[in-house]
Amino acid sequence: MIKLFSLFAGIGAFEKALERLGIPYELVGFSEIDKFAVKSYCAIHNVPIEKNYGDITQIDISALPNFNMMTWGFPCQDISIAGKMQGIKEGETRSGLYYEGYRILKAKRPTYSIIENVKNLTGKRFKNQFDSILNDLSELGYTNYWQILNAKDYGIPQNRERVFIVSIRNDICKNNFVFPPKIPLKLKLKDLLEEKVDEKYYLTESGIGRLIKKNNRLIRNNNKNPDVSSCIVAGYYKMDGMFNQYTSRFISSLL
Repeated sequence: MIKLFSLFAGIGAFEKALERLGIPYELVGFSEIDKFAVKSYCAIHNVPIEKNYGDITQIDISALPNFNMMTWGFPCQDISIAGKMQGIKEGETRSGLYYEGYRILKAKRPTYSIIENVKNLTGKRFKNQFDSILNDLSELGYTNYWQILNAKDYGIPQNRERVFIVSIRNDICKNNFVFPPKIPLKLKLKDLLEEKVDEKYYLTESGIGRLIKKNNRLIRNNNKNPDVSSCIVAGYYKMDGMFNQYTSRFISSLL
Protein backbone atom coordinates (compact mmCIF):
# COMPACT_ATOMS: atom_id res chain seq x y z
CA MET A 1 0.00 0.00 0.00
CA ILE A 2 1.09 3.56 -0.66
CA LYS A 3 2.21 5.44 2.42
CA LEU A 4 1.97 9.10 1.51
CA PHE A 5 3.66 12.17 2.94
CA SER A 6 2.28 15.38 1.43
CA LEU A 7 4.30 18.61 1.57
CA PHE A 8 2.90 22.07 0.82
CA ALA A 9 -0.35 20.16 0.85
CA GLY A 10 -2.90 22.90 0.20
CA ILE A 11 -6.25 21.13 0.18
CA GLY A 12 -4.75 17.87 -1.09
CA ALA A 13 -4.96 17.52 -4.88
CA PHE A 14 -2.70 14.47 -5.01
CA GLU A 15 -4.67 12.83 -2.24
CA LYS A 16 -7.91 13.44 -4.10
CA ALA A 17 -6.35 11.93 -7.22
CA LEU A 18 -5.56 8.70 -5.40
CA GLU A 19 -9.08 8.62 -4.00
CA ARG A 20 -10.67 9.13 -7.42
CA LEU A 21 -8.53 6.38 -8.88
CA GLY A 22 -9.57 4.00 -6.13
CA ILE A 23 -5.96 3.45 -5.08
CA PRO A 24 -5.64 2.56 -1.39
CA TYR A 25 -3.19 4.72 0.51
CA GLU A 26 -2.29 5.62 4.05
CA LEU A 27 -1.61 9.25 4.84
CA VAL A 28 1.31 9.28 7.26
CA GLY A 29 1.22 13.06 7.45
CA PHE A 30 1.03 16.36 5.63
CA SER A 31 2.65 19.77 5.95
CA GLU A 32 0.69 23.00 5.54
CA ILE A 33 0.81 26.36 7.36
CA ASP A 34 -2.31 28.12 6.06
CA LYS A 35 -4.98 27.63 8.73
CA PHE A 36 -7.84 27.74 6.25
CA ALA A 37 -6.18 25.21 3.93
CA VAL A 38 -5.52 22.95 6.93
CA LYS A 39 -9.15 23.11 8.01
CA SER A 40 -10.32 22.34 4.48
CA TYR A 41 -7.78 19.54 4.06
CA CYS A 42 -8.90 17.77 7.23
CA ALA A 43 -12.57 18.08 6.25
CA ILE A 44 -12.07 16.93 2.66
CA HIS A 45 -9.88 13.94 3.52
CA ASN A 46 -11.41 13.14 6.90
CA VAL A 47 -8.14 13.22 8.81
CA PRO A 48 -7.34 14.68 12.25
CA ILE A 49 -5.42 17.93 12.47
CA GLU A 50 -2.70 16.02 14.34
CA LYS A 51 -1.62 14.64 10.96
CA ASN A 52 -0.35 18.11 10.06
CA TYR A 53 3.37 18.59 10.66
CA GLY A 54 2.97 22.32 10.10
CA ASP A 55 5.86 24.55 9.10
CA ILE A 56 8.19 22.50 6.90
CA THR A 57 11.23 24.35 8.24
CA GLN A 58 10.44 23.03 11.72
CA ILE A 59 9.92 19.36 10.81
CA ASP A 60 12.13 16.99 12.80
CA ILE A 61 13.07 14.33 10.28
CA SER A 62 13.96 11.85 13.01
CA ALA A 63 10.33 11.95 14.17
CA LEU A 64 8.89 11.21 10.74
CA PRO A 65 7.38 7.77 10.03
CA ASN A 66 8.46 5.87 6.94
CA PHE A 67 6.62 6.51 3.68
CA ASN A 68 7.07 5.43 0.07
CA MET A 69 5.55 8.40 -1.80
CA MET A 70 6.22 12.09 -1.31
CA THR A 71 4.25 14.75 -3.16
CA TRP A 72 5.32 18.38 -3.09
CA GLY A 73 4.47 21.53 -4.97
CA PHE A 74 6.93 23.92 -3.35
CA PRO A 75 5.92 27.64 -3.48
CA CYS A 76 5.95 29.13 -6.95
CA GLN A 77 5.61 32.83 -6.10
CA ASP A 78 9.24 33.58 -6.89
CA ILE A 79 9.13 31.63 -10.16
CA SER A 80 5.72 32.57 -11.56
CA ILE A 81 5.43 35.38 -14.10
CA ALA A 82 2.75 36.76 -11.79
CA GLY A 83 5.41 37.34 -9.11
CA LYS A 84 8.74 39.13 -8.85
CA MET A 85 10.63 36.10 -10.19
CA GLN A 86 13.41 36.24 -7.61
CA GLY A 87 14.07 32.54 -8.03
CA ILE A 88 14.88 29.60 -5.78
CA LYS A 89 17.16 31.00 -3.11
CA GLU A 90 17.64 28.95 0.02
CA GLY A 91 16.62 30.86 3.12
CA GLU A 92 15.74 33.97 1.11
CA THR A 93 12.69 33.38 -1.09
CA ARG A 94 9.47 31.45 -0.64
CA SER A 95 10.38 29.25 -3.59
CA GLY A 96 13.62 28.56 -1.72
CA LEU A 97 11.55 26.22 0.46
CA TYR A 98 12.38 23.67 -2.25
CA TYR A 99 15.49 22.95 -0.19
CA GLU A 100 13.36 21.99 2.82
CA GLY A 101 11.53 19.44 0.70
CA TYR A 102 14.85 18.20 -0.65
CA ARG A 103 16.12 17.85 2.93
CA ILE A 104 13.28 15.47 3.73
CA LEU A 105 13.56 13.57 0.45
CA LYS A 106 17.29 13.06 0.98
CA ALA A 107 16.78 11.68 4.46
CA LYS A 108 13.79 9.41 3.77
CA ARG A 109 14.40 8.27 0.16
CA PRO A 110 10.80 7.22 -0.64
CA THR A 111 10.13 5.10 -3.70
CA TYR A 112 8.30 7.88 -5.51
CA SER A 113 8.59 11.66 -5.51
CA ILE A 114 6.20 13.89 -7.45
CA ILE A 115 6.88 17.63 -7.78
CA GLU A 116 4.43 20.11 -9.29
CA ASN A 117 5.17 23.72 -10.15
CA VAL A 118 4.52 26.48 -12.69
CA LYS A 119 5.59 26.14 -16.31
CA ASN A 120 7.95 29.09 -15.95
CA LEU A 121 10.30 26.91 -13.89
CA THR A 122 11.33 25.26 -17.16
CA GLY A 123 11.79 28.52 -19.04
CA LYS A 124 14.97 30.30 -20.05
CA ARG A 125 15.12 32.50 -16.92
CA PHE A 126 15.14 29.53 -14.54
CA LYS A 127 16.67 26.83 -16.74
CA ASN A 128 19.78 26.51 -14.57
CA GLN A 129 17.71 26.17 -11.41
CA PHE A 130 15.41 23.61 -13.04
CA ASP A 131 18.41 21.60 -14.23
CA SER A 132 19.85 21.83 -10.72
CA ILE A 133 16.66 20.31 -9.28
CA LEU A 134 16.83 17.42 -11.74
CA ASN A 135 20.49 16.92 -10.86
CA ASP A 136 19.70 16.96 -7.13
CA LEU A 137 17.14 14.22 -7.65
CA SER A 138 19.46 12.17 -9.85
CA GLU A 139 22.23 12.34 -7.26
CA LEU A 140 19.81 10.94 -4.68
CA GLY A 141 19.37 7.87 -6.89
CA TYR A 142 16.18 8.71 -8.80
CA THR A 143 15.26 8.42 -12.45
CA ASN A 144 13.36 11.56 -13.45
CA TYR A 145 10.57 12.13 -15.93
CA TRP A 146 9.12 15.57 -16.46
CA GLN A 147 6.50 17.13 -18.67
CA ILE A 148 4.35 20.25 -18.88
CA LEU A 149 0.69 19.33 -18.61
CA ASN A 150 -2.24 21.62 -19.39
CA ALA A 151 -5.52 21.24 -17.50
CA LYS A 152 -7.52 21.69 -20.72
CA ASP A 153 -5.97 18.47 -22.07
CA TYR A 154 -7.23 16.46 -19.09
CA GLY A 155 -10.89 17.33 -18.76
CA ILE A 156 -10.80 20.81 -17.18
CA PRO A 157 -11.92 23.85 -19.24
CA GLN A 158 -9.00 26.02 -18.17
CA ASN A 159 -5.73 26.87 -19.86
CA ARG A 160 -3.50 26.03 -16.89
CA GLU A 161 -0.01 24.71 -17.57
CA ARG A 162 2.08 23.07 -14.87
CA VAL A 163 5.32 21.10 -14.90
CA PHE A 164 5.31 17.74 -13.17
CA ILE A 165 8.49 15.92 -12.20
CA VAL A 166 7.98 12.23 -11.49
CA SER A 167 11.01 10.66 -9.82
CA ILE A 168 11.27 6.92 -9.25
CA ARG A 169 14.03 5.41 -7.14
CA ASN A 170 16.51 3.59 -9.34
CA ASP A 171 16.22 0.24 -7.57
CA ILE A 172 12.48 0.27 -8.38
CA CYS A 173 12.44 1.91 -11.80
CA LYS A 174 12.39 -0.97 -14.28
CA ASN A 175 10.47 0.57 -17.17
CA ASN A 176 10.18 4.04 -18.63
CA PHE A 177 7.39 6.08 -17.09
CA VAL A 178 4.97 7.51 -19.65
CA PHE A 179 2.80 10.52 -18.99
CA PRO A 180 -0.89 10.04 -19.83
CA PRO A 181 -2.18 10.91 -23.30
CA LYS A 182 -4.42 13.92 -23.80
CA ILE A 183 -8.17 13.44 -23.73
CA PRO A 184 -10.89 15.36 -25.60
CA LEU A 185 -12.31 18.30 -23.68
CA LYS A 186 -16.05 17.83 -23.22
CA LEU A 187 -16.77 20.37 -20.49
CA LYS A 188 -17.26 24.12 -20.81
CA LEU A 189 -16.56 26.64 -18.10
CA LYS A 190 -20.28 27.19 -17.57
CA ASP A 191 -20.61 23.50 -16.66
CA LEU A 192 -18.52 24.15 -13.53
CA LEU A 193 -20.06 27.44 -12.43
CA GLU A 194 -22.92 27.70 -9.97
CA GLU A 195 -26.14 29.07 -11.41
CA LYS A 196 -26.97 31.14 -8.34
CA VAL A 197 -24.31 32.98 -6.34
CA ASP A 198 -24.96 35.13 -3.28
CA GLU A 199 -24.56 38.86 -3.93
CA LYS A 200 -21.93 39.10 -1.19
CA TYR A 201 -19.44 37.37 -3.50
CA TYR A 202 -19.75 40.04 -6.20
CA LEU A 203 -17.66 43.20 -6.38
CA THR A 204 -19.52 46.48 -6.18
CA GLU A 205 -19.37 48.89 -9.10
CA SER A 206 -17.03 51.13 -7.13
CA GLY A 207 -14.82 48.15 -6.28
CA ILE A 208 -14.55 47.16 -9.94
CA GLY A 209 -13.70 50.75 -10.80
CA ARG A 210 -10.86 50.84 -8.29
CA LEU A 211 -9.40 47.60 -9.63
CA ILE A 212 -9.51 48.79 -13.22
CA LYS A 213 -7.97 52.12 -12.24
CA LYS A 214 -5.16 50.35 -10.39
CA ASN A 215 -4.57 47.98 -13.30
CA ASN A 216 -4.40 50.81 -15.82
CA ARG A 217 -1.75 52.46 -13.65
CA LEU A 218 0.26 49.21 -13.56
CA ILE A 219 0.08 48.91 -17.34
CA ARG A 220 1.26 52.50 -17.82
CA ASN A 221 4.18 51.93 -15.46
CA ASN A 222 5.24 48.48 -16.59
CA ASN A 223 4.15 48.06 -20.20
CA LYS A 224 4.93 50.46 -23.02
CA ASN A 225 2.67 48.67 -25.49
CA PRO A 226 -0.38 50.88 -26.18
CA ASP A 227 -2.26 47.90 -27.62
CA VAL A 228 -2.43 46.12 -24.27
CA SER A 229 -6.01 46.17 -23.07
CA SER A 230 -7.06 46.63 -19.46
CA CYS A 231 -7.95 43.62 -17.40
CA ILE A 232 -8.56 42.87 -13.75
CA VAL A 233 -5.46 41.33 -12.23
CA ALA A 234 -6.39 38.30 -10.14
CA GLY A 235 -4.42 37.03 -7.19
CA TYR A 236 -2.63 33.72 -7.60
CA TYR A 237 -3.74 30.67 -5.69
CA LYS A 238 -2.97 26.97 -5.98
CA MET A 239 -6.55 26.09 -6.92
CA ASP A 240 -5.91 22.44 -6.17
CA GLY A 241 -9.40 21.40 -7.26
CA MET A 242 -8.79 22.60 -10.80
CA PHE A 243 -5.97 20.10 -11.42
CA ASN A 244 -7.25 17.20 -9.35
CA GLN A 245 -8.40 15.43 -12.51
CA TYR A 246 -5.19 15.57 -14.49
CA THR A 247 -3.17 14.76 -11.38
CA SER A 248 -5.24 11.57 -11.28
CA ARG A 249 -4.30 10.78 -14.86
CA PHE A 250 -0.56 10.64 -14.37
CA ILE A 251 -0.67 8.98 -10.95
CA SER A 252 -2.68 6.25 -12.65
CA SER A 253 0.09 5.88 -15.22
CA LEU A 254 2.72 5.80 -12.47
CA LEU A 255 1.03 3.01 -10.56
